[in-house]
Amino acid sequence: MGIRIDPLKCTGCMACELACSYHRDDAFAFLSACIVVYRAKEKKDYFGIIVKEEENLVIARPEGVEVRGIGAVDEASEGQADASAKPMLLREACDLCEDMDGGPMCIAVCPFEAVYQE
Repeated sequence: MGIRIDPLKCTGCMACELACSYHRDDAFAFLSACIVVYRAKEKKDYFGIIVKEEENLVIARPEGVEVRGIGAVDEASEGQADASAKPMLLREACDLCEDMDGGPMCIAVCPFEAVYQE
């Protein structure tokens, strides 16, 4: 079981990223979040969401969701959109907010129910 994103419901509000960073650091520090909203430079108003799991990155974009093994991201070329995922490799994996009552905070705060647990 892990966190999943419905990219067609997501508006890029970053509430999930704020909640995750607060869970990790008791402060709003984006660098500690294991769920991240990223924007592509080459396309206006285009964004995706990346969730780091123990062995995978879940990459949700408007055209669909892709689950990639951590090693596959390491091998991605710099010219591809997956290069946006590289900073995620340094972050801790999602622990599903296991120490919180009520489950993952990112799910609880998502105003559009775009984040859910599988």
